[in-house]
Amino acid sequence: MRNLIRSVWLLLMVPGLAYGQTAAHPADSSMSSSDVATQLDALRQALLQTQQQVAAQQQEIQVLKAQLKSGQSGTAGAALIPAAEVVRSNPTPLNINSSGQQTQQDEEQTSAGSIKVGDAVLTPGGFVDFENIFRTTNTQSNIATNFAGIPFSNTAAGHVSELRTTAQFSRLNFRIEDNFRGTDLLGYVEGDFSGNSAPGVYQSVNGLTNRLRLYFGYAKRGNWEILGGQTWSWLTPNRDGIGPIPSDLAVTYNEDQNLGVGVPYTRAAEFRIAYHVNEHWAIGAGVENSNQYIGTYVALPAQFTAVGSQFDNNANAGAANLMPDIIAKTTYDTRLAARHFHAEVTGFFTGAQASVIPDGSTVFQKHTAFGGGGQFATNYELIPNRLVLLANVFWSDGGAHYLVGTGPELVVRPDAAGTDVNLSMLHAGAGSAGLEWRASQKEALAVYYGADYYGRNFFPDTTNTAHPGTIIGYGGPGSPNTNNRAIQQVTFDWLLTFWKNERYGALQYYTQYSYLTRAPWYVAPGQPRDAHLSMVYAGVRYVLPSTSGTLLRVPYPN
Repeated sequence: MRNLIRSVWLLLMVPGLAYGQTAAHPADSSMSSSDVATQLDALRQALLQTQQQVAAQQQEIQVLKAQLKSGQSGTAGAALIPAAEVVRSNPTPLNINSSGQQTQQDEEQTSAGSIKVGDAVLTPGGFVDFENIFRTTNTQSNIATNFAGIPFSNTAAGHVSELRTTAQFSRLNFRIEDNFRGTDLLGYVEGDFSGNSAPGVYQSVNGLTNRLRLYFGYAKRGNWEILGGQTWSWLTPNRDGIGPIPSDLAVTYNEDQNLGVGVPYTRAAEFRIAYHVNEHWAIGAGVENSNQYIGTYVALPAQFTAVGSQFDNNANAGAANLMPDIIAKTTYDTRLAARHFHAEVTGFFTGAQASVIPDGSTVFQKHTAFGGGGQFATNYELIPNRLVLLANVFWSDGGAHYLVGTGPELVVRPDAAGTDVNLSMLHAGAGSAGLEWRASQKEALAVYYGADYYGRNFFPDTTNTAHPGTIIGYGGPGSPNTNNRAIQQVTFDWLLTFWKNERYGALQYYTQYSYLTRAPWYVAPGQPRDAHLSMVYAGVRYVLPSTSGTLLRVPYPN
């Protein structure tokens, strides 16, 4: 600071000195030519010294700028300089080596595996997976378990096991980040190889298809953030905050691509806006694609079976959805006793529609039904950075499509006269709880329990004149054992990152053991009361460098 003041003072004095030396002297001046030469020489020395000091100050400023860019702490009291100003004033980025000396670089440094694209940063991520799945019964599932289709012991599928060895879970993602006039921008795309598979997919070539998992744009400015695209639903619990980044979500350590029983989620097209009230609270609202789902679970009125094609019945990808689901979410994050605590409340509103020609009429009649529900989720560090407790509870009328299609959203109910129908939403609930122990930065263990529950909604089929009194709907007397009342799962996970390098990525071993049961609403005399199975996932994966950074916090490489 003293040098800077002296430099400024000298700069102010220079014009005065120059003026004094160049102004005309009176005729009677006694100053000799040698005195003038001495004065000029002194002035030259002063100017030279000032130039050297200014150059030194500029060099110090450049060093401080470089330190700020590289995340190092500057001199006490130094003013913060915006990154954009650093780039403009120093087109060739500076780097400070271990000895504190200044060096030049051709490109700005970015994180491992990242690429500079203009002012933006492109980061590829993901992993290559070699996975083995064993189940004690034949669910005919790949890496995503069909929780609703666990076979009973009175079927052939209940007496044979299944084994899959596959690279299907391998994943690739790209994220591009930039800042435009104070707005942080993020684009994210992620895919795997679990798209629609042909019946002969495992014959010879294993031609598994790529599919879209996530594809969204995200902008954050001040306390506001906006997202549009395909993302995890806000009904998917967060570990912290309200953001969309996969590593911030409480999607368990499970290898099962359907996560686990009791954890509601979708990955659907969504537009949402969130506001951060302060460092603890965030609120948001949005809309996402709905799905009026009945699967093959619902027994339809005999005279109106054609109405089933207006719903997602596992054979119709173009269900006649009435409206997008409306979702709102509030999150709270704080530290309790120096431990992270997160809590959230999420609510949704949904609707469905169908159109039929009532008996005795020639005009279509449209029918609608509305439902909704909500979820509370929380997690707390019992031991800081070591042991985490997670839990969530979900309840709804018509929320089945958030539970991996393990039951229907609604049933179709005939009127008393049997001439028309109405739509009736079905109760659906879920819950899970778990403990995650991060034994070290390379090892984690977890245990979870989860359950899905469906209410029953049945009635006589007043349209069935051939068999009066036949019970239809869901879960009634005589209903098939696909009408699930409860599905339960207990899971144990172990993950080990046995090699990791910041530049070259990581190698990880994982294993998951789960025991599941499925109980229907109706059990015929002499038939099994429930279906059950054990399954094991085990494999090794190579994780790309940019993605392996998340292993320090969450061993699962999202």
